[in-house]
Amino acid sequence: MTRILAIANQKGGVAKTTTTASVGAALTDQDVSVLVVDLDPQGCLTFSLGHDPDQI
Repeated sequence: MTRILAIANQKGGVAKTTTTASVGAALTDQDVSVLVVDLDPQGCLTFSLGHDPDQI
């Protein structure tokens, strides 16, 4: 079964990126397939997961 989880808040600096990365990592540790989508124009989640947003 597919589930969609959205972490959103208009205010900056409330740990949206950190929460998303942590939840994604926790789910993968439980052998759950995870797709995280970084909609932030700055690409902070993409960068924190080890990818250069300018190269994607």
